[in-house]
Amino acid sequence: MSHTPFILAAYLISAVVLFWAAIAPVLNKRSLLRQLKNRQAQMDKTQ
Repeated sequence: MSHTPFILAAYLISAVVLFWAAIAPVLNKRSLLRQLKNRQAQMDKTQ
């Protein structure tokens, strides 16, 4: 029996995890900046 499917699956899972580890901080930063802009706009509107 060949181990190729297991090795390829391990590489694929590792690639997905590394990709997510690289892209998640960027997405979180965008979300945080959007929230801060909205909060600032609300504060400017009330003053």
